[in-house]
Amino acid sequence: MTSRKSCLVLSIALLASALGGCTNQRPLHVVKSNAEFAAEHRRYDVAKVDFEEYIRRKPDDVEVRYQYARALLDNGEPKPAIQELNTCLDVYPLNDTYLDALAEAMYKADERDALTSLLARNASERGRVSDFTRQGIYAAKIGNADEAQQALKTAAKLDNGQTVGPQRALADFYGSLGNRANQVRHLRMAYFIEPANPETLKEVRRLGEIPGPSFGLAPDDVVLTAEPAPKD
Repeated sequence: MTSRKSCLVLSIALLASALGGCTNQRPLHVVKSNAEFAAEHRRYDVAKVDFEEYIRRKPDDVEVRYQYARALLDNGEPKPAIQELNTCLDVYPLNDTYLDALAEAMYKADERDALTSLLARNASERGRVSDFTRQGIYAAKIGNADEAQQALKTAAKLDNGQTVGPQRALADFYGSLGNRANQVRHLRMAYFIEPANPETLKEVRRLGEIPGPSFGLAPDDVVLTAEPAPKD
């Protein structure tokens, strides 16, 4: 009886210990909040530990997995970030935020050939403005100037003067080559599209140019949509 009683007492003690461990586990929203607070204050080594715990307990939360990848990337760990970002893109393959982060991680991990292939494939298969813009930006970073120029011009043509992104990317590209004339030219096009854009205005003034009605320049190759004929 004594032995059986001792076993019962031990079982109860172990169960209590297990339940106590469960109650001591932080709620997921607290884990996430702590991780985001640490990342915001650039304590990435702390942030990644909390993000790891969150993902371990809730692996289907893609947005938090992305935040975890960003913490890894900002902590100087691009290779494990690549793995997490690939998982995010498996779920949301058209998410530009995830793809931008993956391109950054691959570039920082010095996976240049794989990056070039990935971005070329995306541009070829999807053909979006953002795909060609991204391809051009990283081709320029890697040093493939001809490929960069072609991709960025394709992006601007596809965009058809709707957004400043491709024109700003072209301006930055020509600026990196020391081609001031084309740099200013594409800034004028960006200004034409969105005169109040603060980043464009800042760059225009940095170059010593004066924004105003005469500064804007209509983008190249813009196809104007014909207005319907007036009814009688």
